[in-house]
Amino acid sequence: MKNQNFNWKDYHHQIYQIYHGMIALTLVPFALLFLEWDSGSAQVEVSYSSTFFILTSQLLWPIGFACWYVWKGEGVQRKTSNDVVLEEKLKEFKKINLYKYLLLAFAGCLAALAMWLQPSFIFVIAYLGVLVQYSFLRPSEDKIVRDMQLTKDDRRKMHESA
Repeated sequence: MKNQNFNWKDYHHQIYQIYHGMIALTLVPFALLFLEWDSGSAQVEVSYSSTFFILTSQLLWPIGFACWYVWKGEGVQRKTSNDVVLEEKLKEFKKINLYKYLLLAFAGCLAALAMWLQPSFIFVIAYLGVLVQYSFLRPSEDKIVRDMQLTKDDRRKMHESA
């Protein structure tokens, strides 16, 4: 690689910190709300035909769109060609995945907000769907190699710089 300052372990650790930080950003409010439900302190009757529930359930649309966009949206697709230097491919992977994680964090926060406004297990299921999306996007080395279409030589160069 041209830049000798690149370190694979540091790069991979940075991506994992971002990944876990985004999950924690949404998991903490969700867990607190869920524990409050379980404690029985918020005994609210949910009327699925009420106007407030219908309005609150409209938050499912942006949650669903964000989850779809993470997989199929134009802004999260690979843009570089295979001729680009390894370091540029890894920078692109980091940028794209940061955007994906932010979208999922937004969707998770919306689900937690909806849970807070209207206690319903529909929003719990929506949040769990966001967590499943996160699990598919875990930034393992194999996923990075597969997504960026790295060659065996690129993979070898990554580990030589460590």
